[in-house]
Amino acid sequence: MPLTGELEHLPIVDVIQLIHSTRKSGTLNVYSRKGEGQLVFNKGYIVSATHSSEKLKIGKILLESHIIGQADLNKALDIQELSGDDRKPLIATLLEHCGLSKDAAFKALETLIEMTVVEMICWTRGIFTLDIDEINVSDDYRYLPKQLQTVTLDTQMVLMDALRIFDEKVHSGEIKLSDEPLEENPLTKLENIREPEQLEDIETEEILVSEDLLGLADLDKLERKKPYVFKGLEAFDPAEIHRQVIDKILTDIPDEGKEKLVSFLSSISTNYHLDDGSVASATKSQAVIFYTCDEFLQHAIMTVCKKEGILVFVTADRHELDNLIDRALFKYLEPILVFGSPVADTEGFSKAEIIDVRSLKMAQYPQISIIQLASPLDFTFSLQSLNDGARAVFPMPYFSEREETFSEDMINFLNTFQVYIRGCFNEERRQQFAKLRNSLSGLRLLRKAPDISLLALQFVSELFERSLTLIVDKSSMIAERSVGIMSDKDNGPAAPMKFRIPIRKDSVFNDIIKSGDSFFGKSEDSTFDDLIYPEIGAPTDATFLLLPLKSNDRVITITYADFGDRPASQVSLDFLEFFVGQAGIAMENALFRKQLDSSNQPEVMR
Repeated sequence: MPLTGELEHLPIVDVIQLIHSTRKSGTLNVYSRKGEGQLVFNKGYIVSATHSSEKLKIGKILLESHIIGQADLNKALDIQELSGDDRKPLIATLLEHCGLSKDAAFKALETLIEMTVVEMICWTRGIFTLDIDEINVSDDYRYLPKQLQTVTLDTQMVLMDALRIFDEKVHSGEIKLSDEPLEENPLTKLENIREPEQLEDIETEEILVSEDLLGLADLDKLERKKPYVFKGLEAFDPAEIHRQVIDKILTDIPDEGKEKLVSFLSSISTNYHLDDGSVASATKSQAVIFYTCDEFLQHAIMTVCKKEGILVFVTADRHELDNLIDRALFKYLEPILVFGSPVADTEGFSKAEIIDVRSLKMAQYPQISIIQLASPLDFTFSLQSLNDGARAVFPMPYFSEREETFSEDMINFLNTFQVYIRGCFNEERRQQFAKLRNSLSGLRLLRKAPDISLLALQFVSELFERSLTLIVDKSSMIAERSVGIMSDKDNGPAAPMKFRIPIRKDSVFNDIIKSGDSFFGKSEDSTFDDLIYPEIGAPTDATFLLLPLKSNDRVITITYADFGDRPASQVSLDFLEFFVGQAGIAMENALFRKQLDSSNQPEVMR
């Protein structure tokens, strides 16, 4: 019987990680007013995906990745059209007739799965159903080469990439986050559906649904398919999942102790809320990577971190640990590495092996904070961990050491770990570093100079109440877009203001344009009182920032920022200068690409 739940109560990221952590096989169907999608899992690993969006088709992915050209795609589509009943999926046709390599095909399939997950992540309302042990892989899969028939992607890697892509698209404005109001409980509708023809009476948007694996059908001929019909639905109950994990792993714990742990984990399996009571979104710039063979702790720490809105990835495989760390750093995530307690007589997790792996990771990644879990009775190991450079050592309960109070001790441990990890990620410097990573990640996607300038403005606005982009002309500056000046800061960038400011020879602006250095503080420059503040209003505190963006050794914009009605505070000028330096490089690349495009156009088009 399928399990079902609402995305409002259990986000799709949590569902995917839950399937991975419990190593389930089955088909996850996700339904939203924005679309429909499907992920297929085999023992917790993703093996295929489909989505109703026209954007998520293999041909489009290959074109946008510049793996194939339009001529190759047209040739493959022509071959398909002439093949009649013997028509093969598009990717198989490209492999056989258009020189597509198997490695490129696999990468395209992986990208398509990631983008399917990206689309699903932004669905805040809707339902999901999980058909455990039912793997609905398209028959079209048999047409693919043997090497591609066993596509098995690490769920944590895919999810990490998808979350970064999602965050980048949100930051660049490609994805708009908004609630999706539902007229009634979607589960009620599904519970009342018994026959396929009843689906036609549901008042939803017309959605074309492809059941072909990863959108392998041709791009322009999609048939309307009936969605899956649920003849029996069982409400998704997080408590039951916790109970199954505990019953399977903690076999020696008395039933009363098990129920205490189930009750505790269920109580923190709810949406995490901000101080104002609103539901928080999981941060995409911070993560916990947990290395342990203890399956219960993997599950419990994952539950705790999700309560705080922190991404968590767990593994008991040393090779996968390296992959997770490398992928996290490459995707501008800031991980904290947590090592589980040593486990005697378990290969790879003896005290000596834990010390060896931990020391190696410290040498390889000196910038990563490490937390070590340890038995409270093994003070020698705890002291050695601190001496080796661990950020903290947490005493962790062992059933063999305190049987009578194990459940209470474990709950106390998890509560304390939750508070500590929250504090780690709430440190001001760490938060600023996370914002820097996030903005740098978004910068990689931008190709146009105005978009790069806008991102620089948005990055500065994270630290100031008011900010304004000034375009540097020969003898004056032009006021461009602003944040917090024309309207409330929460409304984001406003339209260009367009007033001009002459560049006076004795002004701080002239000094910055000549030197390329930033300025943070107060100034007696009359330009502000005479020309700027009459247009934007004077701040309560006269402390301000002037941050130049250079391209080809010339200052092309200056970002002005102040604290508005707030008192002035210290800011991390090094973060700001580093980011705007990277933005300048991106700007140079954008202008160079524009020149190339212009020079490559035929004379008649110029």
